Amino acid sequence: MKKMIAMLLTPVMCLSLAACGSTSSTSTETKADETKAAAAESTAAADAAPTYDTVTLKLSHHNAVDQPIHVALTEWADMLKERSGGAITIDIYPAASLYNSTDAEDAVKLGTLDMCLGDTSQLSNSMSAYTLTCLPFLFDSYDTAGEVLYGDVGQKLDSLAEEQLGIVPLGWTWNGFRSMCTKTPIRTVADCKNYKLRSPGAQIYLDTFETLGMSPTVVPWSEAYTAMQSGMVDGIESGLEAFYTQGFYTLGNNICLSHHMISIIGPIINADKWNSLSPDTQKLMKDTWAECQGDLNQKVIDGENSYEQKLKDAGCTITEFEDRQELIDLFTPYWTKSAESGGYTDLLNDTLAIVNKK
Repeated sequence: MKKMIAMLLTPVMCLSLAACGSTSSTSTETKADETKAAAAESTAAADAAPTYDTVTLKLSHHNAVDQPIHVALTEWADMLKERSGGAITIDIYPAASLYNSTDAEDAVKLGTLDMCLGDTSQLSNSMSAYTLTCLPFLFDSYDTAGEVLYGDVGQKLDSLAEEQLGIVPLGWTWNGFRSMCTKTPIRTVADCKNYKLRSPGAQIYLDTFETLGMSPTVVPWSEAYTAMQSGMVDGIESGLEAFYTQGFYTLGNNICLSHHMISIIGPIINADKWNSLSPDTQKLMKDTWAECQGDLNQKVIDGENSYEQKLKDAGCTITEFEDRQELIDLFTPYWTKSAESGGYTDLLNDTLAIVNKK
């Protein structure tokens, strides 16, 4: 009997052991799968985490430390350092403490300086296509200029800059429209006839004022106030902030919002240095500057509105050219000639397609 019971229990015990073995095996396989999945997730997370270069870049600019562009560049450097975990550092040298603006751009092209504050009007001296951005009376608003500068035309210009100049622009910003502060009001082209206006020495400025029929006189900016005070010139051209903060409005209380030219600036970096940086580093630099760029553009626009109001409150007469079409007709041949000689006719045509639809 006992033998029979033993024989009957044996299969049951085997089944039980088999079941236990199966459970143990399944549990082990599950844990192994979970471990593999966790390892895969960890690897994917590691792969997704950005890798930043440990690098210190020198940036030179000529603006004073209280200017909006210096504030924006400083904020950019702080953002980069924080978001890269201290890997990316930008050392800023303001107020021409390292190079003046011309020498800084030359140094970036040569690679003896990493970065500087570029100016499209100044870069046009070495790359004619950038003249497009400062052609007189081409843009009548920031919206129109932005559609050109931040669209396909701007991208083509920046690509040419890398090819021809060995620099990479990281994002252009407004430095303001230029206007006129004069002793008598200017409302028409006829009012410009033989008007003695202080002008920078760059050819595009001289061309602009000569086309208007003025008599431009090249005077260093440091001597502009004295020149206007003495009667050597009867007006100057610059931004509204300069008219107010440097007291020019006390010598000529007529402000013509001519918007004859727009000033465009932004950080540029040596192309070889840029291409040596990792894609993650490049992306972080561009993304963080884009944030600063948007804020800076709005500050410039708000600042112009603020100084226009201050000049009004100071008793200045604010005017504009009454017939913009007259200006367009007057300067279209100049635009065409400049584009033909500079080899950027296609870019001009693309720009005019945008300008004319406004």
